[in-house]
This record gives sequence, structure tokens and C-alpha cells, in this order.
Amino acid sequence: MYSSISIIINHILKFGNYRSSQIPKKYYRELLTGLDKLKRIDTVFIPEFIKLASRYKGRLIIDDTNHPKYGLKNYTRKLKNLKTSGYENGFKLLLFLWEGNGFRIPMGFALWGKDSNSINDLALAGLSRIRNEFKLKPEVVLADGAFSVDKLVKRITDYGWSFVMRWRCDRKLSEEQIKKRIPRGYGDSAGFLQNGTKVKIFRRKKRFYETNRMLWTMKDIVRIYKMRWIIEETFKILKHCVGINRCQQHSIVLQEIFVWMCLTCFTYLERIKEHSIYKSRQTVNFQTVTLDNSILNEVLTPC
Repeated sequence: MYSSISIIINHILKFGNYRSSQIPKKYYRELLTGLDKLKRIDTVFIPEFIKLASRYKGRLIIDDTNHPKYGLKNYTRKLKNLKTSGYENGFKLLLFLWEGNGFRIPMGFALWGKDSNSINDLALAGLSRIRNEFKLKPEVVLADGAFSVDKLVKRITDYGWSFVMRWRCDRKLSEEQIKKRIPRGYGDSAGFLQNGTKVKIFRRKKRFYETNRMLWTMKDIVRIYKMRWIIEETFKILKHCVGINRCQQHSIVLQEIFVWMCLTCFTYLERIKEHSIYKSRQTVNFQTVTLDNSILNEVLTPC
């Protein structure tokens, strides 16, 4: 498996893409078998990165981003592009990032396509695997307002985990509109969701935040929620440095293998960076350094 992964990693880092025809059939079959073992309930988690995450206390950040694809109309959805206000065919890439002081570990992902369950159901499946299968317990779960649905909040609370998320301003708390419950620009209020989960809502001007920790203050919430931005930077690196959107293979399996390899590339670049991951990628691009197989082996076989 190591040989097949290292071949693709070298192709992605040097050329920004790969073709299945460029991989020997033996290695290609190994990757197919490996992906089949990693994938459960439409989510893919990388065991080497799970072992790596288990060594550190960290925060779990969940988010999704558009993953445009062409030629896969049987699998893709029509997605809104917020930058252009237009539409494009593709997937939503849901990422589970384990983050702490000085490290980022992309543990797993899911592709939300045409026949997939909802994005929140995929997030629920991922949370279930993180707790029940991998026995990880994050210090806090961070996500934006798209994931603040009642069933997801209840699951996190039932697990005994803390969380901080954005909250939509048109929602109700204890059967009362949140804008009426907190009418002024600043304030907080505790109450119950429709499924009986107790939460606390904070208002900071036009922004609302949600948590299940009743003793936390507005200062705590803002400080913790700012850490969620790390996943936005991770998406930027995956797109612009690693090239996670560049694979146009006409197979959903090959798309998943490519995302798996891109997350491995990201973790490799995290290990070799001296100043920033962008500088590391530049040195690989212009081949001013040789790819260090010992570091790649360390990424793929953590203690």
C-alpha cells in the first residue's frame, strides 16, 4: 500500500493531478481495496490520521465546501457558487479536521452527491464513527450555522461533548423567536430546542452563537469560535496548493481516492513546513527540495 500511495503523492505534488493509467494495475487494485476498507456509512476516515489524532488533545472542526466536477452528472448535484452567484455541478466535500496548538489533521471526509443522505446525516455518521469506532473525545466541536440543526446538537450533547456553532437569526428558542428573546444587540438566553436539548444562545450585534455549556460567557464563545477559521484556511490550501479540485476522472471511486491522497499530501506538507505550508508547496513545485520518503513514511505509519 505504501508504494502505491507514494507514487500518487509524488504525482500530485509535482504535477497537481494524476491519471489512473499512470498507476500500475497492481497498485491501483491495492488502492481500491484500501478505500473499500476505509469507507463506512458514506464516510471515509484514514486510520493513520486517526492514530495521529489520538496522540493529541484537540478540537474537532466540521465544515463543507463546493467540489466542482464535470462529466459525473449521474453522481453530482447542482451547487450554488457563492462567489459568482451562479451554479455548477459537483459535490459538497465534508471535512472532519482535528486541530490543536500547532497541528492540523484531516482525519476523514465525505462526498455529498446526488444519491447521498443529507449533509447533516453525513456529519452525524462521521461523529458516530469518531466516538464509537475510534474512541476520540474532542475538547470542543466547532461548526458554522449550517450544522446547528437540532438532531446534530442533540447527538453532540448526548455524547457529553461541548460545542460552539453559529445560530440562524430566524429560529426559535423555547417556542419564542430568538430576536424577541434577545431584542438588543448584545445578550444571552438559555432555553430548549424542539427536541428538548438545552442550549444557550448569545447575541453579538447581528450574529448569534449557540453552545451547550451554560457557564460559558460571550468572551469565551467568541474566542473559541474564532478557531473555526482554521478549517477555511485548510480548504484554501487543499484547493490552491494541493489541487484537490483538479481531478476530473469519470469515476466516483477515483474521485474519493484522489481526495484521500490530497489529504495525505496536506499532512505531508504540514510536516515539512519551515515557515508556511505555501512556501513548502513552492519548494516542491520548483523541485528545490527532494520529496522525503522518510517523512511520508512517518505520516503513513505513526507510532
